[in-house]
Amino acid sequence: MPVRACTAVTFFMHFFYLALFFWMLLSALLLLYRTLVVFSRMSRSVMMAIAFIIGYGAPLLIAVITVAVTAGNNGYIQEAKACWLNWDKTKALLAFVIPALTIVVINILVLAVVLYKMLRRGVAVTTHAEEKHTMLVIARCVGILTPLFGLTWGFGIGTMVSTSKGIHIVFATLNSLQGFFILVFGTLLDNKVCMCTVF
Repeated sequence: MPVRACTAVTFFMHFFYLALFFWMLLSALLLLYRTLVVFSRMSRSVMMAIAFIIGYGAPLLIAVITVAVTAGNNGYIQEAKACWLNWDKTKALLAFVIPALTIVVINILVLAVVLYKMLRRGVAVTTHAEEKHTMLVIARCVGILTPLFGLTWGFGIGTMVSTSKGIHIVFATLNSLQGFFILVFGTLLDNKVCMCTVF
């Protein structure tokens, strides 16, 4: 592929992957906000404006700065392997890895805080018969929030430090199904979104 076309493809892949991560961060922060602030005073239009600025503005800024800093040395893209950020010359790949892993860590912390709040609310009213139900609710929440928050991308650390095929297979499988899980848990099984409940 010609260098200019490969550069454009890399830029847009970098931008859209970062946008994916920043939108996962926003969904986690929104859940945290609704968990901690019961009576929300922020209007929907303000929330949407903030979301679009962070969800698309921050990734665009990171992608543009990465191109500006590395393009002069011809170190933006890999030369022979694929159209992706360079690692050997300029470490441009860090412009993706650092934000992505930071967001995964923040989302893990948000998940822990939300689960802690759920447990705190349930401790006062939970009886022994309801403990099993509470654990099922928590397990369901973890199962739903893991793909929504992109926590499966944490396996990416394993792919960077290990040559084991098992880690690579788990990483590829979970992340290839992330969109499917978001469709199922975030849309089809959500009573507020799904039109199936009308029928």
